[in-house]
Amino acid sequence: MRDRKRGSHRRVSTSPWKYVVATWLAGVLAAVGLGAVSPAGSALRSSLGLSAGALAWATSSITAVGAVLGTPAGWWILRFGAHRALSGGLFVMAVATGISATAGSWGLLLGSRVAEGVGYLLVFVAGPVVITRMTQGGVRSAALALWGTCVPMGLAVAAALGGVLASQWTWNRWLALTALGPLIMAGVLTVVLPRLPRTPVHYPHRAAGAWNGALRLGAAYGSLSLVGVAVVMVLPLFLTEHREVTPTVAGTVVALVCLGSAIGGLAASWLLRRGVALSSLVPLGVLMPVACLPAFSAEFPLAVSGAAATLVLLVDGLLISAVFAAVPAAVSRAEHVDVANGILNQLGSAGMLMGPPVFGLAIAAAGWGAVAAATFVFGGLGTVLLLKGARTSATGTADGVSRSLDAPHGVHVGEGSEPLRKAPDVSKPNHNRI
Repeated sequence: MRDRKRGSHRRVSTSPWKYVVATWLAGVLAAVGLGAVSPAGSALRSSLGLSAGALAWATSSITAVGAVLGTPAGWWILRFGAHRALSGGLFVMAVATGISATAGSWGLLLGSRVAEGVGYLLVFVAGPVVITRMTQGGVRSAALALWGTCVPMGLAVAAALGGVLASQWTWNRWLALTALGPLIMAGVLTVVLPRLPRTPVHYPHRAAGAWNGALRLGAAYGSLSLVGVAVVMVLPLFLTEHREVTPTVAGTVVALVCLGSAIGGLAASWLLRRGVALSSLVPLGVLMPVACLPAFSAEFPLAVSGAAATLVLLVDGLLISAVFAAVPAAVSRAEHVDVANGILNQLGSAGMLMGPPVFGLAIAAAGWGAVAAATFVFGGLGTVLLLKGARTSATGTADGVSRSLDAPHGVHVGEGSEPLRKAPDVSKPNHNRI
């Protein structure tokens, strides 16, 4: 009987990248849901009689859930298991999106989007935990940096695909289509991902400073997310009103700028995979406020301004990916990784919500030059906080970058249970398990 139980665990593949890519795809598909309403915004307003404010609530409700429940979600996932939370979150998103596709009122649309936000939160807290437990060393840093590209990649897919289908499909059909991806991926992950043992749950660690590392990285993520979202949100207004370009041209420029964030995250993953230290990436943050000067100035050609705005998002995406890569080294106990990712999502979601109004107030008070100043303040804050986290990674305070949090049954656990346990060597499967 005991051998059968052991055999129920799936054998770990010789390469962790199979699991990393599958988990990353789950994050991208979840992020498509985050951006699904915007391409259908006009049709939704016309069909349901919504005001601009009501549509904004439906659009941002997913992020609002994370801003309120991020940390509690981390504690819950710690007890429930990251593998199940990831698949379950995708399933919740699929069901909620299917309901929103049939919504006949604003109340039902908002309620289904809130439910979708719960699933989205589970995916984005559990995803990095799954990756952390399946990888180690440089592969882990690169894989977590890749995870940092999920949101820009998903938003880009939603904008591109939704833009093409918006004129051909009804908004109901478009939202129904976005429900299929998470539903299929939930089944794929159930089959593909190995079920590693859950981390034993101990009482909350209350030692002074136990959460300082996670809070620093969460604040860095929130500050950098604030800048990235705000720049993308105010750029179309600047292009159409100040530079007097057509909405089509403005949309094309913004799409290219958003792509810069994904490219930055991929660059971070590539560099970290080749052994570049996290701390060496952080100084690139100084480029963001500098690039904002030509990006939001009519004195430069449109191509130059667009390239400068793309550079802002490229660096922002690179640093956000570095934040995710730094998380394992910021915790001192295995069970803290789940909660640390919850903290990251909560503060990151808060930054996304705050970004547009904060930058809007700055622009109203001081003109478009205030974009560079606000980017200097918030981008600088995020850069400094990330630098402290990167130094923790470099010194190996938590010894987390080179170790994994869980080992399957039968795998040797390194000396002591603190701070983290030794990783399963995925290049040498445990043949004692069937």
